[in-house]
Amino acid sequence: MKKLLQISAIAITLILMLIADIPMMLIDDLPILSVELASEAEAVLGVRRRTRRRTAVVVGSTTAAATASAEASQQQAAAAEQQAAAAQQEAAAAQQQLAAAQAPSGVSVGTVVQTLPAGCKPVTVSGVAYQDCGGSFYKTAFQGNNLVYVVVQNPL
Repeated sequence: MKKLLQISAIAITLILMLIADIPMMLIDDLPILSVELASEAEAVLGVRRRTRRRTAVVVGSTTAAATASAEASQQQAAAAEQQAAAAQQEAAAAQQQLAAAQAPSGVSVGTVVQTLPAGCKPVTVSGVAYQDCGGSFYKTAFQGNNLVYVVVQNPL
């Protein structure tokens, strides 16, 4: 008889747990427990309790995702600023090269000289060696047995 009472008490408790819902309400900051009957969808093996847990997990992961997306957008903004600065530097360098190439050199194309002016830098374009002397480009050549430099158009 004792065993039958235990089984019936467990069965009744289980049925009440599946049917009844005991939400905790706050009235004037005092917790009050009330017993309500659960709706059909909530009565199926504790769906409401599982849904609450999932909601808490989803809210927590949404907050983490929002934080991660904010950090990612800050990193993207920083990368964009760095790219803009690099583009400005490249544009300034290109303008300087263009100004140097367009500067009047005073030496006409085809002029042959024995020595290069001071401050020339070697430049190789398509496998051909030139000397860049302040916007004038010289190509090495031979005149008889003598090494000379011929002024050419800008190969760049």
